Order: sequence, then C-alpha cells, then structure tokens
Amino acid sequence: MLYKTFNQRYIPGLDGIRALAVLAVIAYHFNFSWARGGFLGVDIFFVLSGYLITTSILPIEGNKLTVSLRQFWIRRFRRLLPAAYVMILTTFVWVMLFNQELLNTLRGDALSSIFYSSNWWFIFHEVSYFDSFGSPSPLKNLWSLAIEEQFYIIWPILLIIGLYVFKKQSKLSIIVFIGAFCSAMLMGILYQPGADPSRVYYGTDTRSFELLIGCWLALVWPMKRLSSKKLSTEHVYKLNSIGLIAFSIFILSIFFVDEYQAFLYRGGMFLICINSAVLIACVCHPSSFLGKILSLKPLCWIGSRSYGIYLWHYPIIVLSTPVHEIGNPVYWRVGFQLALILIIAELSYRFIEMPIRKQGFRLYFREYLLVNRNKWGSFSFSRKISTALIPLFLLIFFTGISGVVGTDQQEKDLYPTKVEINLGEQSSSIDQKTPEKNDTNLDKEVKTSVDQNTETPQTEKNESSVNPLNESYTGILAIGDSVMIDIATSLSNIYPNITINAKIGRQVSQAVDLAPSYAHFNHQEKAVIIQLGTNGYFTNNQIDTLLNAFSNADIYLVNTRVPRSWEGKVNNSLYKKAQEHDNITLIDWHSAALDHPEYFASDGVHLEQKGIETLTNLIQQSINTRTNG
Repeated sequence: MLYKTFNQRYIPGLDGIRALAVLAVIAYHFNFSWARGGFLGVDIFFVLSGYLITTSILPIEGNKLTVSLRQFWIRRFRRLLPAAYVMILTTFVWVMLFNQELLNTLRGDALSSIFYSSNWWFIFHEVSYFDSFGSPSPLKNLWSLAIEEQFYIIWPILLIIGLYVFKKQSKLSIIVFIGAFCSAMLMGILYQPGADPSRVYYGTDTRSFELLIGCWLALVWPMKRLSSKKLSTEHVYKLNSIGLIAFSIFILSIFFVDEYQAFLYRGGMFLICINSAVLIACVCHPSSFLGKILSLKPLCWIGSRSYGIYLWHYPIIVLSTPVHEIGNPVYWRVGFQLALILIIAELSYRFIEMPIRKQGFRLYFREYLLVNRNKWGSFSFSRKISTALIPLFLLIFFTGISGVVGTDQQEKDLYPTKVEINLGEQSSSIDQKTPEKNDTNLDKEVKTSVDQNTETPQTEKNESSVNPLNESYTGILAIGDSVMIDIATSLSNIYPNITINAKIGRQVSQAVDLAPSYAHFNHQEKAVIIQLGTNGYFTNNQIDTLLNAFSNADIYLVNTRVPRSWEGKVNNSLYKKAQEHDNITLIDWHSAALDHPEYFASDGVHLEQKGIETLTNLIQQSINTRTNG
C-alpha cells in the first residue's frame, strides 16, 4: 500500500522554505513595493510538491512500484479538500451576507474551485491574476491548487507507465526533464509581450514544467539516498555554498523580478524553478547548514500551516481592504489582516486539517459533525454553536450558488463600452453593446453621462467656467479608456471641436493599432491627449510606437491613479517619455488624485463628478500653460 512502502523522512528545513514562499506571496498580495516578485513563491510550492509527491510514490528499492492509487488519491483529498471547502463555503456565505455585489462573480469561481478547475475557468473568462482586485474574486488564489490537484490525479499514472516503459529511473528522469522543457517552451510561444500574461500563468500546460522539475529532482536526487556519512569536508563546503547561492537568488528574485518582464515567460521562470530545485536539494541533505537555519521553530510553525495560510490570506485581504488603499497599504490594517490570517490558519490546522488527515472523513464526521441527542448536553458551548451554524451555512451557500439570490445585471448591461465623438463635425457614435471578452480587463463599469446626450445641453456649456478651444490648435484628439469615457462630456464642453475615441478596457497595444486612422492629427498645429495605462502595463516599444505616430503634434500624457500593482511602473514609464521628448507634456493626475478617494466610484477606478472636474481642469491647465508659454 502507498505510504507504507516509501522512505520519506521529515525535513524541517522544507517547512522553512514553505514559510518563506507563502510569506513572499502574502507580501505580493499586500502590494508591498519591495515584494514585486513575491508571486514566485508559488513556483517554489510547485517544485516542492512535485519533489515530495514523486518521492512518496517511488519504492525504497528497485524500480517496481507497489502503489495503491486509490489510497494515494484518498490521502491527497484528505489533505487538500476539507480545508479548501471550508474556506470556499465561509467566503461565499460572507459575500452573501455582507458583499452581494461580488456574488455574480463569485458564484462561478466557487463552483470551479470546488471541482479544482478554477485555473481554466479564469482563462476562459479572461480573469487576470496580476489585476489582483480588478475583477474582485476572493477565490482567485485557488488557481494554483487546481493545477496541483490535476497533477495529483494524472502524475501517478504517468509515473507508473514511465517506469514500466523505461525500466530505470535515470532514463525516465531525462524524459521528465524534456517534458518540463517543452512546457516552458509552450509558455514562451504563447506569451505576448505587452499583453496580460494570465493565459500562460494559469494554464496547466504552461505551468506543469514547475511540477515536473520537482518530479525530475526526485528521480535524480532521491531523498532515501541522502546521507551525511557519504560526504567529505570539501563536498559539504560545496553543498553549503551552492545552497546559499540558490537561496540568495530566490531572495533577490523576490525583490527585483516583476510580472511584466518578458524574460520571465521566455525562460526566466524555468531558470527560477531550476534554482528552486537546487535549493530544495541542498536543504534536504542532512549536511546542509542552510537546512538547519531554515529549521528554526517560527519558520517551521509557519511552514507547517502554510496551506491554511495560503488558503485564507487572499479572501481576507480582498474582503477587508478598502479600494483606495490597494497599492498603498496601511500598516495597521496589514498587521490586523496578518494576525487574522495566522489565527484562522491555526484553527484550520488544529480542527480541520490534522484531525481529518489522521482519522479520515468517517471518524471525523462521527466525532465532530454528527449530532447525537444523548450526548448534546455534554457538548461544550463552542461545539454546540458550531454544530448549529453548519446547517445554516450550508443553507445560505446553496441558496446563493443556485442563483436564488443575485445582483441585478440589467444596469451593467447599459454601460457603454465605446465612445467616439467629433462634435466639430457634428458626428458621434456610441457603442452600448455588452462588453466583449477582449475588453473586460478592468473596466467593467463606466458612467452613462455621455450616452444619454451626445450633444451637450447649452445650459451646461454656459455654466462651465472654461475657455473655448485655444486658437493655437486647429484640432485636438483624445484617446483613452473608460476614464476618458467618464470625462468625455466635460472635455467636449471645453473644446467643442475635440475628437474623442475612448473604449472600455483599452490597452496601449490597441491604441497603437488605432493611431494610423488619425494620422491627420500628426501635425504641429494639432494636440493629442493620451490617457491609457488604467488596464495594465505596456512595453517600451509599444508606447514608443504610439508616441511616434504623433511625433509632430503636441502630446499630453495623462498618468494614472489606479489601485493596481502596475500603477507605479506605468507612471514611471510615462514620466520618462515626457522627459525624453520636447513635444510631450505630462499631466500628473496621480498626484492630484492620490489622497482623494472621493474622486472615484466604489471600484477605485472610474470617476465621480469631483474627479471628472479635477481631471478635466488639469488637462485644460496643461494645454493653456503650453500654448501660452
């Protein structure tokens, strides 16, 4: 039977690696600027999972497996399902009771998470991992568990077949490494610079190389063969040196790698996982000095509870962080959230994970969940409360998941996804169709002020305290996303001859394709306002191409205030472009809006009337300063 024949010892240092990995992920989701590469903690988890699972399956001697797949899968289900299902149920009930605007998003995410297919669900619905709050789902972190569960189902079968065909583990290790390399190659082929990388980030096919690298390590570095007696002093020195180098590379990656680097998806992540395998190999050896350091009790405590910490950290952060604090963490709130994460993870470990792993589902159900009227009086108060709450939670969950309760989608369907106005030529067009998949990155809600009246009432124009179009420009073009849609009416009041082309979810790459149709604005008597970056970062080549399309015109770049991880990188790029070109003026919307949450709607992106007025005035002041200077 499986788990009776393997020789896998407990290695405290691996709990230390787990602790550092999960803390890196948490720091990334807290949006700490120093943890740009914190998402790489998931890579360590994948490599470690592949290593430990393969080690547990391989026999002590020879190559013939004595494996009970049924017992293996049962033990995996005991380890993963109960804690995850409790988190999904609790999160869904919380949203049902206190945050129903998330219910329609969460319903599909919860169902896909229950069946461990959420990574493909997010791919199909184009939900970005790196837009951590754009399409707010407290269950988005379960994509990695879906990949692991898919791996646990398929890999034991492939391993049995592989050893039967190739006979020797050494030969099979070569095939496994080639498979990992092919998966990494597929990631590089499917990755498109400047576009959201979530397809290659979520995909089982494009992330399996990380698990396979761990499997490869188990075949070439079997835990059962590691012994301190076999190493000379020189070899121990080399082992510790290599371990410290690998550990340093991991820490530096957390600080200096970010999700927008093309290198990461074209071999970088593969190399990081190889480095993780080297780190794990060194820590596993009994002679490892680093392994002893990582065996410190606080790290082991966090590492042993890392599964619960990973499960609960994301819903707690998402559901308890105000939108205006995203990207600008408030440390007292972070401290409170971190304490809550650790407390709930400890409760999960003590009362869900360990009891079920030791006793199994039946005994646990009989002891903790089955109600015995004869013993009810002997139950503790907390036991009585929990026993009464369980059916209530289940009732609320099934009521919400069945669609009996839900938010009204009719209002969202009325939002325009595209605004195109040229009042100077007495023409305008507004596309009010439901957003297409390609335009759903961030801008799922936009104002309806423009579509209600494309020809602004005269009373509004008279009330405006702004000046008409400056004589220095014979025409102004404004290109943007849904923030531009918000200010379109206000801008047209100031500049009646302005041409506005704004579309929900627009990326810089899409604006590059649009630019040739407005070539007549590439003239020294024209002005071009570019408001982009709300929906994601862009490559240097993409922004250069867009700016070069209007190299003869005066360009006004509006930087972004968006509670997303890419805000700083977008604004730094726009600042550099304004410094490099004399015809470019930077409009610092970020500084003007940073401490004014009242400028924004509840999503922290789209503008209320005060925000519309402020941004419009900033644009007008910049144009007046340049033309009158």
